[in-house]
Amino acid sequence: MKVLAIISARGGSKEVHRKNVLQFSGIPLIGHMFLKALKCPEISKVVCSTDDDEIASIAKDFGVDVPFRRPSELAGDRVSLISSTKHGMLTMDKLGYKSDIVVQLSPTCPFIKIESISQSIKYVINKDCDCAVSLKKIEHEHPYRARRLLKENFFENFIQDINVEEKSYHSRQDLPILYCTSGAIYTRKRHLFEKFDGADFAMGNSRKGIIMDDIEAINIDRTIDLEFAKFLLAQGIGEEYIKKNA
Repeated sequence: MKVLAIISARGGSKEVHRKNVLQFSGIPLIGHMFLKALKCPEISKVVCSTDDDEIASIAKDFGVDVPFRRPSELAGDRVSLISSTKHGMLTMDKLGYKSDIVVQLSPTCPFIKIESISQSIKYVINKDCDCAVSLKKIEHEHPYRARRLLKENFFENFIQDINVEEKSYHSRQDLPILYCTSGAIYTRKRHLFEKFDGADFAMGNSRKGIIMDDIEAINIDRTIDLEFAKFLLAQGIGEEYIKKNA
């Protein structure tokens, strides 16, 4: 069984300028995902999909293949990672490497565990699972506490079909346990990409979650994410996390 890992990274980024190549714990930020993917025993091949010369050079320095370039029409900030990953899979098909499972990895998750990537693949190898996705527990921004802003700053409950004002929901501990995707890992059987037409997240009907803790789930997308990750490094927590899971 061929397992292809695709790490998509474009040169442009809006809030954090060129975040993929920023130095983080001694190496470029994207390098942490390169190292984890290369060390994952279930992955057969790791490639980087990019439109950027510097990112391509860094990938090669880490021993990651860059067999094609991401076309400009798939390098905009509104293009989904699914679309660029599908392009990568089909391009690798043309280059003679037809994968059975495709692992889509975010380049901006430096604290990710190799075992999380491995587990996602083990789930999808099973015939009963189409897709495995990294999840994190929703804590303070629970949807039961979400409000929709109306005119003149009046607001209403976002969820209308339950009484979220009930006393039983006032305490965080009493709220139902929910999870959201962390964005770090999407592992799919190839048929999901073959059927993907841009209308959904291509996760199929049978899905499993990889539960990440708060540190592992950090995805550096905004300036505040980067500063918090740097704070964890300064406190010794992040560095220990990186070394422990290297």
